[in-house]
Order: sequence, then C-alpha cells, then structure tokens
Amino acid sequence: MQLDSYLEIFTTMYGWAFANIIGEVITGTGLVIIPFAIIIFQSWREAKEQGLESSGVLALLERAMTRLIIALFVMSVCFATTPITSLHHTNLAYMPPATPLAPSPVQGSRDGGTGSGFDSAMHDSVDGSMSGTGNLSYVPAWWYSVMAISSGVNNAVRNGLNNSGNSIRMVEDLARTATIEDPKVLNAVQRFYSECFIPARSRYLTLTAGDISPTGQTVLDPTNKAYGPTDVDWMGSQLFRTEPGFYAHMRSYNPVPGFAVDFTRDTDYYNPSSGLPPPNPGVINPAWGRPTCKEWWEDSSQGVREQMISHSSTWQQLLNVGASAMTWGSNDQRKDSFARLAQAKANPSFVDQDRISGTDYDVATSIGRIAGGALSTIGVGSAAAVAGVAFTPLITALPMMQALVLMGIYMFLPLVAFLSGFELKVMFYGAIAIFTVKLWAAMWFIAQWIDARLISAMYPGGQGNMLIQELTHLASGSIPQGYKRMILNILLLTLFIGLPLIWTAMMGWVGIRLGSVVDQMVNSTGSAADKTASTSTSMATRGKVR
Repeated sequence: MQLDSYLEIFTTMYGWAFANIIGEVITGTGLVIIPFAIIIFQSWREAKEQGLESSGVLALLERAMTRLIIALFVMSVCFATTPITSLHHTNLAYMPPATPLAPSPVQGSRDGGTGSGFDSAMHDSVDGSMSGTGNLSYVPAWWYSVMAISSGVNNAVRNGLNNSGNSIRMVEDLARTATIEDPKVLNAVQRFYSECFIPARSRYLTLTAGDISPTGQTVLDPTNKAYGPTDVDWMGSQLFRTEPGFYAHMRSYNPVPGFAVDFTRDTDYYNPSSGLPPPNPGVINPAWGRPTCKEWWEDSSQGVREQMISHSSTWQQLLNVGASAMTWGSNDQRKDSFARLAQAKANPSFVDQDRISGTDYDVATSIGRIAGGALSTIGVGSAAAVAGVAFTPLITALPMMQALVLMGIYMFLPLVAFLSGFELKVMFYGAIAIFTVKLWAAMWFIAQWIDARLISAMYPGGQGNMLIQELTHLASGSIPQGYKRMILNILLLTLFIGLPLIWTAMMGWVGIRLGSVVDQMVNSTGSAADKTASTSTSMATRGKVR
C-alpha cells in the first residue's frame, strides 16, 4: 500500500495499534454488548408506547431484528478485526518523488526500512510488544478497504499529472540558501568588480547611442528578454564582453593566480626570448600573467564566473537543476544568469549604485524615492514577508500534519463505532473522513502543478534568464522587482491551504447528506416492519372475531 510520507508509515502502524488496544478494552470488559442491549430496550419501549397490545410485540420483534442485523453487520466490518486484513500482510511503502537531484529515488517501506529513525521507533507496534495480547496490526475489513481505495485514488491522481515543472521551486529553494563563503572566490569577485567592471561601466557612461555597434544595440534593446537595458548593471555584461573597447581590450591591474604569463598579451613583462636586454638588471617577471577581462571572466577553469557558480556543491546542484528545470538560450546564458545571482550574494559594492550609474540624487529626491517605493510595496511586501517566512516550514509541516490526523482517525474509529451503537452511517462517515484526509496529498500535488504552470505563464519565452533575474533582485534587496515572486509565493500558500479546505468542506457536505439518506433508509425499514406487523395482527384479530 503506497502512502504519502515516511511519517505516515509510522503513524499508520501506531494508529491501528492504539485502535486495537481500545478494541481490546471494549471487548475484554464486556462493554461491546451494551449497544445491542440498548437496541432491544429501545425497540421494546417504542413498541410499548404504541399501545397496540399484541401488535406491539410483533413490532418489537421486527424492529429489534432489523436493528440488530444492521448493528451486527457494522460491528463485523467496522469493529471486529481479522488476520486476513492485518497490516502485516501489507507492505506499507512510500516512494519519494523524483527530482533533478535524485532522479531515481529509493522506495522506503516498513518491511524494507525507511532509512530513518522511524524503523526503530515503530518496532514495538510491529512485533506487538506494546500489548500483552501480541499482534496489534489488525484492521477491520471495511477500514482496510477504504484505506486501500483511498491510496489507489490518491496515487492515480498524482500519476496522472506530470509535475516535472515543480523542480523550478527547487531552483528557488537552492537559490535562497546558496551563499559564497570561500574567501578566495570573494576576493576574485571583488577584484574583477573593481579592476574590470568599474572601468568598463565608467567608459560606457561616457558613450552615446551612436558610439555603440549595431550588435551592442541589439543586446541593450528593451525587447531583448535575454539581456536588455539592465545588462550593463552587472559584472558579466554581454555588452562589455562582446563590444570592442571593453573587456576584450581591458586587463587586470595586477597578476591573477591561475593565468600563465602570455608574452603576446603581457607585453609589459620582459620576454627573455625576445633577444632584447632586460629593462632593469636582475628583472624578474611575476609568477602569473594579467589576463584580459574577457579571459578572466570566461575561462572554463580559472575564470571568475566558473569560480562563482561551481565552487561549492550547492552552486553545482543549482546549476544542474536549473539546466533541467528551465529553458535557456544557450549554456553561456545559463552560466551568466546564475553568476548574476552569485554576484548579488557576494555583493561586491564599493560605490553607491546610483552614483555608479551616473545618477547622483540630492537628499530630498532620495527621500522622495524611498517614500514612494515604500508606499507602492508596503501591501504586497508585508504579505510576501509573511508568505516567505511561512512557505518552506508550511510545505514541510502539512504532510506531517496529515499523517498525524490520519493516526488520530484510525485510533478512535473503534471507539466511535461502539459509542454510536454500531450505526450504519458510521461506516460512511469514517470512510469519508479517511478518503478526505488521504486526498489532501493529491490536493497539494495539484497545487504544486498549478504553481509550476503559473511560473511558466509569468515568465514566458526566456523563462530561465528572467526568473533568475527576478531571484537576483530579491537577493539584492530590490523588493519592487520581486512582485512576481511575491505574488506567486502568496498564491501557492493559498492553494496549499485553500484546496484542502475546499475539498474538506465539500466532502463534509457529502457526509451530512449521506448520513441523512442512511437515516431515512433505516427508519423506512423500521416503519415497514411496524406496518407489516400491524397488518398481520389486524388480520389475526379479525379472524378471531369472526
């Protein structure tokens, strides 16, 4: 039987273990006969109140027999346990969903082990040591059937949807936790920022539109989803890498470790093979060369970009997941996008960003911009702050809550059936409760599926680049740029809570209506028995009179 989490294996075993203990108490103390005694007493009282002399006796027998048969049936399928429906004959299992990080997940089960602390924790429920009577895994036939059907429907719904797009959320989770802590990488980023980006940015601000080549103008075109006007706002700018006079013609101020001396490039170094005398006696070249900024950024082994996106396992995973989860124009574009995110994490800021862009605002203007931005984002920002804090723990906690709720339902089902007097409608109420809670997992799966499609809808075309830019803005504290992510997070939280609530409310209404139908059916059966008994008695009485 396929379950929805490792925890549900644990809670299912303990839920029915407690249910068996409660059932043992009810049967061992003889309390189980009380509902049947009450049925007989109520039938006698109702027949006595009719005041029909001998007809009351016949009505008593017919009514008591009908109610006793129903109670015995409910008790046999909803209270009495059998070895045939023991959980020991069913391997409770959980198959984790496939992810880019774990494309071939390993199934965990009660028999084969889950690889967690649950294996040892639920040992006493498996071997029956919780009780002196032994095996505690017995399940009444009706509840066993409901569990099996609910699990089957739940898995069928989930298997019917391709949820590969959910890995986009994994990209966001990894991006949220990814940091640059290696001091060597931070130093390389800081150096490149000051020795390459700042000079290139300064040169760009002195140019006019006519000074930029047609290729460069295409890069900066507002309709270019891959780059656009904001391309010049970060170190790996496509314009700076391809436009003449920028990175290809700029070099580092000082030698860069990892880049060998190249005398065709490092013309300021002394070349012993040139045949010329050294400029100074005893001159010694540095151990490393001074690469061009383009080489320094793009080199596949020592480049700044490569160090930023692959210096740790987290960034390597982020790069691999992003490659499979989103669309990219090219591999180079994919690396640049994640390097841009890494820059936001490293935050190599030496000069105020407004001053770098050539826009130096006075105090009054700055205050106005701050106030305006606060007013425009306070509503969404406050809601997003709550959503952002609650997002990860909520998604983790909800499946755990589901497993615990199911344990509570399983635990009290025998007691509820007993206290109801083994009424027929208890069968359907309990079945609806189990079915409803089990399908919460399907609702969450559907919520994730919708979320993945909403992301694709909000980031059409250059999905990967645009999404990472959005995450970069959020990582750098640029809240106004994060409207889409805020809204998507709020919507997903709403779906995760709202869909199960809607589903539960609908099934609650179904349960109420079904209970009314069952009551009417039972009452009509009793009335028919009374009518039959009354008719028989009347005929017998008329015969005596004659």
